[in-house]
Amino acid sequence: MTDRLDVTFEGPRVGEDGVPLDDFRKTLEQVQRALRLMVGHLAGIDPARGRPPDLVREQSALRLLGTSPGSLVAALGLAPPGGTQIRSKNLGREALRVILDSEGVDDPALPQPVRECFVAMEADLSPEIVAVSLGGAGGARGMRIERRSHKRRRRRETEHEQVLLYGLLMEVNWEQRTAQLHEPYGDNDRYVPLRFKLALGGDMQRLATQYVEVRGRGRFGNDDRWSSVQVEEMQGVRSLWEPFDREAFLNDPNPKIFRSEDVVGAVEPFDVDEFLRVIREGRDA
Repeated sequence: MTDRLDVTFEGPRVGEDGVPLDDFRKTLEQVQRALRLMVGHLAGIDPARGRPPDLVREQSALRLLGTSPGSLVAALGLAPPGGTQIRSKNLGREALRVILDSEGVDDPALPQPVRECFVAMEADLSPEIVAVSLGGAGGARGMRIERRSHKRRRRRETEHEQVLLYGLLMEVNWEQRTAQLHEPYGDNDRYVPLRFKLALGGDMQRLATQYVEVRGRGRFGNDDRWSSVQVEEMQGVRSLWEPFDREAFLNDPNPKIFRSEDVVGAVEPFDVDEFLRVIREGRDA
């Protein structure tokens, strides 16, 4: 759980020129509205009822604690108005956790009214701002909201594709729910960044440093490498680099049995010499 939220404004000249006040105001207003709606959702309150009750307003109230230079960061904190005390379960913390654990604007884990706040935020950003990131204090992971016109220009990096990958599970970070998938004996600087939900935390810790099979959804970057993969399933598997285990092979409850009658041969005659020639040419390509 957290009482803090960092809102980071990204842009090519934010470090030198700062952030337009209109962007700053509109963004923080949408963040406050999204949190208020999330608290109301957790409390079972219909957002169509009009002005939220005092309970929701108290537990979703945000205050600006300070700003940091660079890609300008606004540090926000949960704080009831007038120093009043939270009178029941702290739904504000839980609402922040749900938002920071989400996959972004289109994540169905967020209620529709909350998603609409983030859609409005990305539509309102000026050309000076490329994206706004919402994260936990100290750089903990969160969600990134890109300006809509900037998002449309991106190539496959914005498209999710089904992923099936194998590799060594390394650098598991429980707090940020991230990890890395490395190729055995490969370049340590080349890996696939992974993100995982809380429910997979136990599996990630258990399988750390092991050879695993990863299934999920991922994005390609402009260099045709996976820029991010959201893990949906994971299991340990035997690596091709592991030595042969005779006992495990003999005791396999699901052995793969070769049956000659199942082999599919060539139906039509073909020129073997021509076939070998094409293979040799391919090796020299």
